[in-house]
Amino acid sequence: MSPPLPSDAQLDALREVANIGCGHGANALARLVGGRVDLSVPEVRVTDATQGPALFADDAPAVAVRLGMTGGLRGALVLAMPSVDAEALESALLRGHPASPAERESALAEAANILASACLSAIGRLTGWRLLPSVPQLQRGPVRPVLAGVLGDVEPGPGVVLAARFSAPGPTPLGGQMLLVLERGSAQALLSRLGL
Repeated sequence: MSPPLPSDAQLDALREVANIGCGHGANALARLVGGRVDLSVPEVRVTDATQGPALFADDAPAVAVRLGMTGGLRGALVLAMPSVDAEALESALLRGHPASPAERESALAEAANILASACLSAIGRLTGWRLLPSVPQLQRGPVRPVLAGVLGDVEPGPGVVLAARFSAPGPTPLGGQMLLVLERGSAQALLSRLGL
């Protein structure tokens, strides 16, 4: 039997968890690019692999890095960026030095790992759980198929998606999204851990 859908109060609590986790991820990105990174108010949706991708991404060329989670939560993290923003981040990480495509992808995957680690560490401090990301998987192309795959892998029915958009005005202008995709049972365990 599937866990019940979160109440409005529980969705607010999940939004705050996303704000804390993604806020730490944005701070980690700010340190990497050497500038300010702004974060939107996070969205929380209960959605599935069919409907969910259209809510969070368009079909423009993009780069998505997916990382699984180990510890008290079951799900995945996704860092999604338009292709031009991902290229700007790669160049910033490599300090403008020439690099092969493999080196650029490695730099971007490592940046996603740093963001995911910061996000999960913050949520771990909040809950008392030890949470770690898995090895990053990078994919280029439209983001919607990546999100559909993540949602389908994490939860056969509706899962809980926590999403926040980020933007860096400079010195390296870029933007994208951080998404935490949780099994509904895992989201319920997180809420119980928070006393809700």
